[in-house]
Amino acid sequence: MLQIDGWLYRMCTWIYHFTLLNLIFLISCIPIITIFPATAAAFGVARQWVKKKEPPIVSTYIQLLKENFRQSMVVGVFILIMGLLLYGDFQIITKMDSNIKIALYMFFCLMTVFYFMVVLHVFPLMVNGYYTGKQLLINALKFGLYKFHLTLINMICLYGLLFISLKFPVIFIFFFSSIAIFITYWLSELKFTQFAVENGSKSKENRDLQAGTSG
Repeated sequence: MLQIDGWLYRMCTWIYHFTLLNLIFLISCIPIITIFPATAAAFGVARQWVKKKEPPIVSTYIQLLKENFRQSMVVGVFILIMGLLLYGDFQIITKMDSNIKIALYMFFCLMTVFYFMVVLHVFPLMVNGYYTGKQLLINALKFGLYKFHLTLINMICLYGLLFISLKFPVIFIFFFSSIAIFITYWLSELKFTQFAVENGSKSKENRDLQAGTSG
């Protein structure tokens, strides 16, 4: 049970990994301005875990923090501004006394769903390949809509994890961020893999069709 390939050893290793990532992530967020690069770096480490790799966490995190600093800052600030605008819109709507209040409320609820879909997928995409800022945001929305049930599962899992963490603050300090990031990337990776398989199948079908036509 305590052997290097035993379940207890693996469980303790994962607890250590999640705790360490969570702590360095929280420390990195203390300056506030580094929240978005820290998030990108944490997603990069989670990506390695999902890919069945076990990199040195601290050095890998620092490297990814530097690599994604500029783009994560630009994209992160844009997302923050959009979030503040949505919040401001809801504040205005609640004070309105008009027949279109319900319609506007429903519209901005829909926009909020789109907003969270982008937020959930923009960082997994950022650490998974090179994209411009515009491409990141567009692809994040597309992947949010693709296999939407996985997006919904992601939101439910994060809500449940947040609820538990608020009940037990120790979970928030040592596990919440790292587990939330891991779950989000793992579900995103399922989409990336399935999308690649489907595109690969379509490409093969097109090649076979072209070969048949040529024949």
